[in-house]
This record gives sequence, structure tokens and C-alpha cells, in this order.
Amino acid sequence: MKLFLSFLLIFQTLSLFKVYANKKVKILEEDNSLKWEKINNKKINKIIWKSYKNDEGYFSDEESNQINSDYNFKNKNDFYSVYEQQTFNKNVLTHIDSFIPLNNFLYQGNSQTTIKWKSSFDGGISGGTGQQNPSFLVDYGITDDSILSFYFAEADDNLYNRIDGVAIPYNWQNFALSYKRKLFDNQKQKLVVSSVSTLEYWRNASGGKNAKSIFNEKDDSVGKEKYVNIVGAFSLPISKEFGKKLTLILVPGITFLPDKLGTKNVGKNSYGNNFYIGTGIVINLSDNLKFLSSITNPLGPGSNYFDSYLKYSNKSIYSFGLNWDLNDKIGILGKISNSYGSTPSTGLLTIPSDNKNLYSANLIFNPYGKDTILDPLSIRDKLMSFGGLTVNNALIQDFGNSQGSLNYDSRGNAFFSYKYSLSNIFQLEFIDIGTFKDTENPKNKNRGLRNLYFDNNNLNFRLGGKLMIFSPQKNNNFWSSIRTSVGRNDNTNQGYVYSELINTVRLNNWLAINISPKYFFSGAESFGIIGISKYINLADNLQIIPEMNSLLKQESEFNNTLSFRYLYGTDKSIDLYYSNAIGIQDLGQNLRGEDKFGIKINFAY
Repeated sequence: MKLFLSFLLIFQTLSLFKVYANKKVKILEEDNSLKWEKINNKKINKIIWKSYKNDEGYFSDEESNQINSDYNFKNKNDFYSVYEQQTFNKNVLTHIDSFIPLNNFLYQGNSQTTIKWKSSFDGGISGGTGQQNPSFLVDYGITDDSILSFYFAEADDNLYNRIDGVAIPYNWQNFALSYKRKLFDNQKQKLVVSSVSTLEYWRNASGGKNAKSIFNEKDDSVGKEKYVNIVGAFSLPISKEFGKKLTLILVPGITFLPDKLGTKNVGKNSYGNNFYIGTGIVINLSDNLKFLSSITNPLGPGSNYFDSYLKYSNKSIYSFGLNWDLNDKIGILGKISNSYGSTPSTGLLTIPSDNKNLYSANLIFNPYGKDTILDPLSIRDKLMSFGGLTVNNALIQDFGNSQGSLNYDSRGNAFFSYKYSLSNIFQLEFIDIGTFKDTENPKNKNRGLRNLYFDNNNLNFRLGGKLMIFSPQKNNNFWSSIRTSVGRNDNTNQGYVYSELINTVRLNNWLAINISPKYFFSGAESFGIIGISKYINLADNLQIIPEMNSLLKQESEFNNTLSFRYLYGTDKSIDLYYSNAIGIQDLGQNLRGEDKFGIKINFAY
């Protein structure tokens, strides 16, 4: 999990360089003294694009004839529409599952990043919200007909079920490099064939101080066993389009995994090589919404499943879900599947020791796509966009902007968060880390929750995102956003999912109100919360922010916070506050603790 977060931070650093470069390019593009050319080697590769808006005579008769012969345009607006599509790339759905690739490709030199969170609906014997296998994928267009992909995936929970009555630690890490190339493309029949080759570094381990490894079948000695293998996969996706709405795909393939690990095996103690046949379907429900599904049958000779008795066999792998492009820059994909692995070689595997339904939440980021256009915030709304303390608001920073905060209070609680706007309407919370010290009062309610997530040595890691659906910046009457975060207490290894539907309304120049229904979900319990806050402007650079939270459950709790916020620069503010919430991070925002005073420094750049 920590290594997965490190990869996200590295990606963020690279993104900052790209944003800087894009800003420089934008400055040059606004210089009317320059003439720009764009050469596209797709269908219109014979045309040199120079300028097109407000200049109908710019293209020669020969160029116009070429355009009409390629596209049969009825009017100039159709021509401009195609040019826009060629200039601004959209999100590309490159696969249904990691082992069911689609015959879709990026433009040469373009890249696309996908962050995936795959989890069971419960934690099995480990408890918590579920057993997770988060992953990170970067696709890069080598040519218009080939993609190089890099995968990283990590799973570090116990086995879902007990083995011989014992909870067994089990984890793996994958580093994969995959190459997809188009082999055949019949435009008339809309039939495409490609090949996908993958090479992976797979490190897995089992066992611990009080449990023996599942790879040890000869004796009862306990201890952790680690193995490193070079594995791989190969597939041949064949797709056919039926009109503009339906695509069918057939994928024969093979995964190369070891069938024996270590020297303490009695016969087979791992998966082995497996041939498979996969079929998939993609239905375009609208311009930005797709339904996708697949079913895959492993054919052997290896396996893709083992049970609580360590018996290996094969199970069919299925998936279905929706892909929603929020704009040309950001897409989200939600699926239900029994596929636990997240790389081409391991995607065929079920959750270790069982075969369970899993959910997958994916974020697709295309840095070359067009963003949603928003009007700029007023000075007072910009002050509000730094967020709340125990009740979040629905505003986010503009695309390319980073946002962070540092907090400390009189009870010893300390928190740091860092966020980055991948779009004008989506903000990724790369890291939210902190420790709670206000947990000792024996009169506190909900002791079970406190012991799981706020024990004496707690260090809580969170990762999340906020999607803005409505905004006055795009002519709506109010801001409305959905925010979700996941994470765990590093000491107890227990995690939870935290979601909010945040609604913010500016009533007049000096007052905005915020209503935030929240939901807490974990393996221990689940419940709702209501949060309400106000933003009262005393001046353009000074706000008073009262907040309250109430748990909607039998053992209810109530807390309140009062903050004074001062803007001391265009992108910096400070909060001085009183609160009786135990802390300002997710669940801690809603539980009651001791009275405390604190300081929170906010910055954006």
C-alpha cells in the first residue's frame, strides 16, 4: 500500500512538469503573430492544418477537395467538428479487463493514466472494508497503431479464508510491461485484430511469525517465504463493430505463471500456465456513457483459483460495469467482477482462497483532453475553496493546481494533506496522513470504532477524490460534489470507506451555507452522518466558519467547530479554531472528543 502511494506521488511530480509545459505552450498559442501547423497521420494525413476558424479562404481548393473526398462533409461545421476531434483527444477505453484488451489506440506520443481500486465487499477473516488490490497503469502511444503499457499492482492482506484454522498473511507485487500492436484493420468490415505481449516481475510471499506459508506442504515450521518470478501473458484480441453502438470482442490468450514455488511443495502449490478464451461487449449508451461486460473461460492446464484447503482448479471470470467520461480529460469506470489480479498475467486469478464478487473503481486521466470550462471564482468564493475543517464544501481548485494543508492542535493531533486537480471538475487526494491523540476518555461513545481506527499508535493513511457535478461557474444555482476516500490505520491494518454528497449554496455576498450528508462503511459497521456549516464573510479576506456534525445511529454523537479564516496571500490562508471533534480527518471529523484549539495552514499553487 505504501509503495502504491509512492507511485502516485511520482506520477504527481511528472504531472507538474507537464502542467508547466502546457502553460508555456498556451502563452505561445495566444501570440497572434505566430502561424501554427498540425500534421495528423490519421485519415487526414494528407492535409496540413494551419488555421481554420474565421478564415474560410485559408484552405486551397485542392485541400478542400481532399477533405470532402475523405469525409464527404455536407457543410463547414462538420469539417470544423472533425478538426476539433483530431486536435483534442478523448479518453480511450483500452481494455475491459487487464486480460481482455480492446483494439483502441492512443495518438502517437500521447499518454493516459488509470488508477484502479479493486476490493472485496468485506474483509473476510481480516475484517475491515475488504481485501484490496490497488493498481496503477500508464499507456503510451508509440505509434497510432501501438501502445506500450506499464502496470504496478500490490496486494498485502491476509488470505480471505483461514487455512487449517489459521489466518495466513499473503501478499504480492507486480511490475508489468505490455506491448499492444495492431495486426489487421479492415475499415469496410470494421474488423480489427491485434496482439498483446506482456512481461512481468511478480513477487509474492506468504506466512509470518505465527503462521506457516501456504507454499510449505512438508512441515509445520512457521515463517515468511518470499518468491520472485518472471511471468507473462499473450493475447490476440479480435473485435468487430456493428454500427456506432456495439462492439464485440473475442480474445484467445495464455498466461504464464509458475505451478511450483519453493522446495517444500508436494506436487503443485501455485497456479501454472493457463490458456483462456474471453468474450466481451461494449455498448455505447450515449456519447459519454458505455456499458461493458466480459466472460472468460480458463482452459488449463493450469488453474486460476484455490480454496481454503489449498485445492487448485479453474473458475470462469466475469465482469460488467459502466464507463462514464466526465469530459475529454477525466473518465470513471465502475465494475463488478470476480477477477482479483490487475495485470495481464494475474487478472485471470480470483481472490486468494475464495471466489467472490469484487468491486472495481477506476479513474482514467487523459492530459491531452479538453476540460470542462468554468468561470473564475470570486475572491470570497476563492477563500471558501480552501475547504472546511470538519465539514467539507463542494468547491475544488482549478485544473493543474495543487492544494495542501498542515494541521496541529492542543491535544497533539497532527495531519497533512495534499491534493491535485486533474480537471476543473475532479480533484485527486493523493495523500491524507495523520495521527489522532484525543482517544483516551473512557466516557467516549462508539469505543469499538475508536479502538479500530484511533488506537494509541495510530497512523491513518487516506486516498480519495472529489467530483464536482454542479457549479455556479457553469450556470448552475449551487455547487454539488461527490467525495470518496479509502484508507486504513497502519497499526491495526483496519480500513474504511468514507463518502460525502456535498452541497454548497451562496445566499448573498456575505453568507454561504453547506449541507453534507456523509456515509461511513466498514466491516465493523456502517452508518450515516449529517454535517452542516456556514461561511460568513466579514471581509474579502476574512471568514467565520461554524460547523456541526451528528451521527445518524443508535449511539449518536454530536460535535461542533468554530474557525476564523484569514487570507494572507492570493493562495495562502490560515485557520485558527476551537473544536470538540477528535480530529479533522474523515471519521475523526464526526466523533466527539475533548475541547481543543488548533491551527490549520492552507495553501494552493
